[in-house]
Amino acid sequence: MSRIESDSFGFETAAAASASPEEWNRALSYLRKYAENSLAYLALEPDKEWLFSENPEGMVSFARSGHTIVVCGDPICAAESFPKILAMLRSFSAAERKHLVFLMTNETHIPEYQAEGLGCFKCGEEAVFDVQTWSMQGGRCAKVRSSCHTAMNYGLTVHEYRPQSKRDENIEHQFHEITDAWLEEKHTARLQFAVGSLMLEMQCDKRYFYAVDPEGVIQGINVLNPYLGGKGWIVDIMRRRDGCPHGVMELLFHDIMETLKKEGIQEASLGVAPFFNTEAEDHPCLIEKAEHYIYENMNYIYGFKPLYIAKNKFNPKWKNTYVVCYPKHMSFWMEEAAFAVLDSRGFSDYVHAYLEMRRVQRK
Repeated sequence: MSRIESDSFGFETAAAASASPEEWNRALSYLRKYAENSLAYLALEPDKEWLFSENPEGMVSFARSGHTIVVCGDPICAAESFPKILAMLRSFSAAERKHLVFLMTNETHIPEYQAEGLGCFKCGEEAVFDVQTWSMQGGRCAKVRSSCHTAMNYGLTVHEYRPQSKRDENIEHQFHEITDAWLEEKHTARLQFAVGSLMLEMQCDKRYFYAVDPEGVIQGINVLNPYLGGKGWIVDIMRRRDGCPHGVMELLFHDIMETLKKEGIQEASLGVAPFFNTEAEDHPCLIEKAEHYIYENMNYIYGFKPLYIAKNKFNPKWKNTYVVCYPKHMSFWMEEAAFAVLDSRGFSDYVHAYLEMRRVQRK
């Protein structure tokens, strides 16, 4: 680990892809203690760099793109340490001559970001659930209930795979098979930074659930990451086999929620619906209006609206999420940096997908 010279920063740097066992365990320890944002555990993905702080204790998970440092979620630290960590990060970025962009931050920290002089823009809403009270009963979940029963009639059952206890080559082969086929259907490359990977070989607290048919063929997988000290879990990955029986995802979600309920878990999340409801603010700014346009008109590139519909059918509570930046007025280059870290092929992948969308529309 390399030490940054200036005591005013108080950070130590490391990278997830080349972390030593000590660095990995330190990151995991901070996540277990302080992960509040449901994206926090994505810090362990190989596209992240880390800034560790010892006094106060905490870390920042980020990637560099051009002249911008892009942070995943919020700084990971105790609530009382948040302003100090944020001020340290501002000093660090200034010394590096980099702009700052935070993706998908929690609304609870907006006053602290604004106090530090950062700009805040709504970027979507997160689908969250009270695990102990959620139920498939009632009209709001009628379609989910029907789909779940259809999957059960096909003979599908849900199981949890625990690779830390015992590896199973057949199960993992099918996980990768489903993932590879899913990626081939996308109009852009695999999203990263705000979406995780399987990470079956790593000690990272993930949980793996799968739905299998009577012949032993896995039809769908869900991968969960913890937050809130393990009292909350986000379904980070939801993938199904091409041609799978109807209702696979609904059955998986129902059984996962039942498992979490028995364990006394408080909260679950299906993640953010990007750009959803960004124009609903009292005075939407140009960026929020642009996000709304993308949500309504560019679903060929990424299914923003279908993603919201898929999450909403489970009857979640919707929680605002934000993009935060410094300087407070986001430039085109800062936006480009954010898109670049989100796509494994960079910003040009979105340009190519947009041109292809226009070609299809003209036909």
